[in-house]
Amino acid sequence: MHSQVRVLHVDDDPEFAEVAATFLERVGDGFSVETATNVSEGLARLAEAAFDCVVSDYDMPRTNGIDFLEAVRTEYPDLPFVLFTGKGSEEVASEAVSKGVSDYLQKGHGTERYTLLANRIQNLVAQHRAEAGLESRIEQQSALAALGKSALSGCGLQTLFEEAVELVSDALGTECTNVLEYRSDTSDFLLRAGVGWQDGLVGAAAVEAGPESQAGYTLQTGGPIVVEDLRTEDRFSGPPLLLDHGVVSGISVVIGETDDPWGVIGTHSTDQLTFTADDVTFVQNVDNLLGNAIQRHRSEQRRRESERRFREIAEVSPDTIFRLDIDGVFTFVSPAIESLLGYSPEELVDTPFRSYVPEERLEAAFDGFSRVAAGETVREFELRLTDVDGESVYVEVSASPVTHDGSVRFVQGLVRDVTNRTKRERRLERLKAQYETLIENLPEMGVFLFDRDCRYTVAGGGEISAAGLTPADFEGSTPHDLFSEAIADELEHYYREALDGHSHSFEQQYRGKHYRVQTVPVRDDNGEVISGLAVSEDVTARRERQRTLERQNERLREFAGVVSHDLRNPLNVAQGRLKLARAECDSEHLDNVAAAIERSNRLIDDLLTLASSGDEVTETASLDLGAVVDGCWQNVPTDGATLVVRSEQTVVADRGRLEQLLENLVRNAVEHAFPQSEVSLDAAEGDASDLTVTVGALEDGFYVEDTGPGIPPEERDDVFKGGYSTAADGTGFGLRIVRQIAEAHGWTVTVADGEHGGARFEVRGIETT
Repeated sequence: MHSQVRVLHVDDDPEFAEVAATFLERVGDGFSVETATNVSEGLARLAEAAFDCVVSDYDMPRTNGIDFLEAVRTEYPDLPFVLFTGKGSEEVASEAVSKGVSDYLQKGHGTERYTLLANRIQNLVAQHRAEAGLESRIEQQSALAALGKSALSGCGLQTLFEEAVELVSDALGTECTNVLEYRSDTSDFLLRAGVGWQDGLVGAAAVEAGPESQAGYTLQTGGPIVVEDLRTEDRFSGPPLLLDHGVVSGISVVIGETDDPWGVIGTHSTDQLTFTADDVTFVQNVDNLLGNAIQRHRSEQRRRESERRFREIAEVSPDTIFRLDIDGVFTFVSPAIESLLGYSPEELVDTPFRSYVPEERLEAAFDGFSRVAAGETVREFELRLTDVDGESVYVEVSASPVTHDGSVRFVQGLVRDVTNRTKRERRLERLKAQYETLIENLPEMGVFLFDRDCRYTVAGGGEISAAGLTPADFEGSTPHDLFSEAIADELEHYYREALDGHSHSFEQQYRGKHYRVQTVPVRDDNGEVISGLAVSEDVTARRERQRTLERQNERLREFAGVVSHDLRNPLNVAQGRLKLARAECDSEHLDNVAAAIERSNRLIDDLLTLASSGDEVTETASLDLGAVVDGCWQNVPTDGATLVVRSEQTVVADRGRLEQLLENLVRNAVEHAFPQSEVSLDAAEGDASDLTVTVGALEDGFYVEDTGPGIPPEERDDVFKGGYSTAADGTGFGLRIVRQIAEAHGWTVTVADGEHGGARFEVRGIETT
């Protein structure tokens, strides 16, 4: 709108027209009056510039004021027109009114007529402007409605921007309008859309975003910014884009939120204009419409990106991801459903979820779904489903509502197969009950079950009370909650070893006592480790007994050494004297003396073996039993007896002590099958060549069997006692040594009847391969 009231006064008397103009400009607020002396000149002036009102005389040469009025109404039907004439008649007034005159006023004497004329002009212009403003607002609202319709139709943003700049320029009568997109990475604006700009600028031109430009200043202050004359503007200086196009006036408004702006919309004129509040509101309305469209576009982009990522995740997720509408019907199911229930995703879509829930679980399932449909998020909801084969599948469901405009649109969540976990938990419950029973039957031991966090889940036994602790102290606690750091660190180390599948046995000292702790993994039916077990036993007394026994054994070894030394010297003298006696004479008694000396030496050897052999084996190896037997057979006088080996076993044992055990069993078979006379070694009864010694395999060990006379059942418990022998030259310690070696390995040895009536020694508990 023009800031002044521009009046065109047409009168054929130039002096009167000049006087009238002077008075009108003096009494009229903001009046600017231009004059013309005839109708033709007046029409030409109207065509050249915009006027707010025309004042015309009636009597003029060639064409009068009524004719002028008709010509003006043809081109400017709404422009205020005042007939200011010295000829007053009702006929002229009536004709003027019929031709559309805005007002009629007679010229008079005195300056008060100019004041009256000025008031009439001001009222007419104000009314015209009000009517024009209303019409303009109606047109603007219509244009906004059309733009809004385009935005809602889903047209692209660029199309919407182009429609917006055309609409603003048309509505406000401005030559240039633009949509500028702010680029934070380069701190400038891109001319995205515009009208009135030089070719090639739209889509390419950049405008500085600093406060020196109108757009930058608008972005900085939050706008709207109205400029009446850019040439005298002191808030900013440009930018060149406006100056190069001769812009004088304009409006600019931020698009989007002030704390997160998208850009600026501006409209500019090359004429100096004063924009009304309605004009600014109109630009703001366009701005709001564009901001909302941009926000919808961004939301849609985010939604599409979110949907794309959702489907990408769903495609590879090991858990089943699903969507249900508010009626409980599947609208989406991820591929993992096929491995869970055996159905393809396509088979489940458009079917209700209740079709896959057993009848007895429907109520619980509907309760969970209803809670989510009402807006609640449900996590780790346990449910049982039915697969394609009718089998039960235990799952854990987490679901949440997806809302829009405050209402739930659909339900989204995931299903995790917990069948194995459920079975494992039931297995753990059974194990817990079993271990509680075990605890009751092991009052002298502490029994502990622990989970993967090394937290005790079951604890009991006599050793708990012996420590001042109760089962309640253990359950839910870790070793570090109960014991010193050193003890707890060692316990957790072996506990984690058990959880990794390894068993260990170790000792700890706690409050002056010694405990042997054994840790083992606990596995489910599939062999998977599901927890760990620790058994603690007080071995304080046992260790004391062991130390006492070791001291006794040491004294026994010392005694055996002394006895061996003190006995062997006289025997060596006796052997020397015997040799001298044989050189001097020949007597059958000398053979008996030799046998007695030999038996004494063997007795000393066996005593030393018993005294020096420990009760434990520390070094073992995998040994070929057949090869060891062959070697032992060569080391024992067998007098033509036959060896049969029926074993291809590999046994884990101490080689030296296994050889000693086998040699003693072979020697026992030979000696007791054909015992020597107490009088002479040559008085043997029977033939050793008739004896067969067989070594064969057992499921957990081996046997040594002969074809001799055997051992009566009533004597079988006595044969392993020291000093017991039925052979004339036996020491009575050979089988005692056999039992000692077996027990040192953790084996057992027993006597039974052989296949052919002889003696059969069975050694069991051996690790074989």
